[in-house]
Amino acid sequence: MSYQISTLKNLLVGARHIAVLTGAGISTESGIPDFRSPNGLYRTVTSEEVFNISFFNRYPERFYQTFGPVYRSIVDARPNAGHLALAALENSGREVTIATQNIDNLHQKAGSRTVYELHGSLRTLTCRDCGRLYQLDGKEAEAARELTDLLAAGKVPRCACGGVLKPDIVFFGEGLPEFALGASVFAFESADLVLALGTSLGVYPAAELPNRRDRSARFVIINAEPTPQDDNADLVIHAPLGKVLSEAAIS
Repeated sequence: MSYQISTLKNLLVGARHIAVLTGAGISTESGIPDFRSPNGLYRTVTSEEVFNISFFNRYPERFYQTFGPVYRSIVDARPNAGHLALAALENSGREVTIATQNIDNLHQKAGSRTVYELHGSLRTLTCRDCGRLYQLDGKEAEAARELTDLLAAGKVPRCACGGVLKPDIVFFGEGLPEFALGASVFAFESADLVLALGTSLGVYPAAELPNRRDRSARFVIINAEPTPQDDNADLVIHAPLGKVLSEAAIS
């Protein structure tokens, strides 16, 4: 492990343009459950079906009942050593672009400035009927609190018009945000170092981003479990992200 940490540190020292893809694995150390690991949500609590847009449209009550406890864990979460290490890396003078599959806002809370949310965000909800936007971190603090309490309780939040509010996250069956995806592709194509952190690299099109790197760019995977792209990486580390990134930190 010490050799791997040393190798990672050398790669970080030599890099100037770093593109990072993060998945649920970077947030598990903050208490947010992942989806696909042996102890993930899809194997212990629910299935992918619940996060399909057609399922949500038909059974919003069942979605929110399942999602309530997960939402509470996200609201209560704080950035961990992995998030903080990425923010520190950006502050070291390097250009760091994060494309995240997460919806927890922890990169921004840690201080990272260039973050593209490929799967959307929980900061806003949109009415399925009239299209009205509701912010959970906006100026209307009381309304935001009421919505947060409903979500955490697993109840369906509704618009003033009576329509169901949908969190502005990307469900299966929906396309990724065009700007976030396009900006991420550009960052990965321009990077001299690509990091895939806490992601199974099995959900597309996000998992395709590391393959957009230039042939001269180095590629590092840090994930608890093996991924389909391990054989294509210059360095693979199967260990806790916070510990690895902290030990490899540069100033």
